[in-house]
Amino acid sequence: MLKIEDIRAINFEITSKCGAKCPFCSRGQKIRSFGNQDISLADLKHLPRKLLQQLRRASFSGNFGDFSCNNEFVDIVAYLRDLNPDIVMDGETNGSAQSSDWWRRLGTLFGNGNLIFALDGLKDTHPLHRRGTQFKRIIKNLEAFASGGGRAYWKFIVFAHNEHQIAEAESMAQKYGCRGFFAVSSREYTDILKQPKTIDVEIKRDIYNSYYRKLDVNKQTARCKPFHSGSIYIAADGSVHPCCFAHCMFITEHNRQFDFIVPLIKQYQSEINFKTKPIKEIIEGPYFKAVAAQSPTNSYCQLKCNRYKKAIRQELVLYDNEF
Repeated sequence: MLKIEDIRAINFEITSKCGAKCPFCSRGQKIRSFGNQDISLADLKHLPRKLLQQLRRASFSGNFGDFSCNNEFVDIVAYLRDLNPDIVMDGETNGSAQSSDWWRRLGTLFGNGNLIFALDGLKDTHPLHRRGTQFKRIIKNLEAFASGGGRAYWKFIVFAHNEHQIAEAESMAQKYGCRGFFAVSSREYTDILKQPKTIDVEIKRDIYNSYYRKLDVNKQTARCKPFHSGSIYIAADGSVHPCCFAHCMFITEHNRQFDFIVPLIKQYQSEINFKTKPIKEIIEGPYFKAVAAQSPTNSYCQLKCNRYKKAIRQELVLYDNEF
């Protein structure tokens, strides 16, 4: 049985808010209401100090929100750093909210963790996909974060309209203090946001499916994160889940293979929110026990969390360079 002492990593969706309107984002796939919500510093203090002190990693890459839209985020990071000086933090952002001073302070606190800035092109092409964001402002904020000592990485999603700009973007990334630059394929392509012509790409779901076909599903069970690596996901509403996929499925119901998770969340929804219930009771309670029983042989769990996970991550990256 999973114990609270087993938890070594938490992925926090610190807010459900985001100023961008990217076409393929899960924000556009909701079938259940999930409005503007934050995990505040006061909320975070509901978690046992001992739990936060035992963490090796804290991630800030939610399903629906961008952490920079939580005005208390820098104070939250400072609180975690004070409690746990050795914790490694990471996250992903469109970098378009807050001031440069805010980002510089964040850089001083983030330590040896990596922060990914999503910039899909240059000034003329970036907003075609990252709609509602400002390229110049992101560059200014990225530079401020790096100047504060933060480890910034530039993530570039490749389309037909920006593939010719990869080399120039990489040069800019180095100029403005990034530790590295990498390019990936999009999760989707359309008649407007087209697949690149000069770069051979394979979209994410096809890569996952190609590795799934290599599995002997009768023998190779899913490696569910809490039970395999001591990692859990906390959504902006305070609900606690085994992974981001579980919460995303509940809000969007985007894949029928993950058929057991929505009924489970419906059943236990009032009992799995750390803002109102002790997290120890949640982690060691019936919801996580049911996930432990059903996830190993669920086809969606086997697809997303199998022994090829590291290889899949490597294949998703088209180009990668550390500076």
